[in-house]
Amino acid sequence: MKTKEELKLYFENGDIPRQEDFWEWQNSYWHKDEKITQNSIESIEKVVPFFTNDNELLGSALVITIPSNTKKIINGSYTFSGMSYQIVKVNFNEGLEVIGSSAFNQQNIKRVRTPSTLKVIETNAFAYQANMVNGSDSIEEIILNEGLVSIGDYAFNCPRATVIETLHIPDSVKTVGQSSFSLPSLKNVSAPEGLDLSKAGIPSTATITYR
Repeated sequence: MKTKEELKLYFENGDIPRQEDFWEWQNSYWHKDEKITQNSIESIEKVVPFFTNDNELLGSALVITIPSNTKKIINGSYTFSGMSYQIVKVNFNEGLEVIGSSAFNQQNIKRVRTPSTLKVIETNAFAYQANMVNGSDSIEEIILNEGLVSIGDYAFNCPRATVIETLHIPDSVKTVGQSSFSLPSLKNVSAPEGLDLSKAGIPSTATITYR
């Protein structure tokens, strides 16, 4: 496929483009009647809609799979807005680098396992995980990847958490925002030496071990 710069050379003043030149030009672009598959896109920033072939709705529980080319999930992409179902599981793709502000705010994700490529979790990304439909359950496990650098304010602020007791913060993490780990059930936190957790919202009863 020709680049835009190469195509322009076929149509300079005084040129007489050939049939092949016009075909090359047409074949370099999508026609409005053609479907563009996700695998044909270099980078996807917003993941929509909820329902694709890789997603599954079981009663009030929704399991979603993030498309393979996604580098960023933008702000508010999956914020709960009063539906009769909530996301309970997310299969994150390798290649994902940023989870935006409030991306999964007020959903009911039980286990967050971030991919090895993730660098940033922004403000409120997973805040207030709780069953808003038919129960009182909340987040139960957080597994963060080595390579993660920044965790924003209130990223995992879940006041209704009653199950999750341990948290491992990777050595690569440089900043942890205000109330980012406000999880009442936390008992043990492992963190890299020198990381400031004074405002992270970790319960005063929890034991923080610095490595």
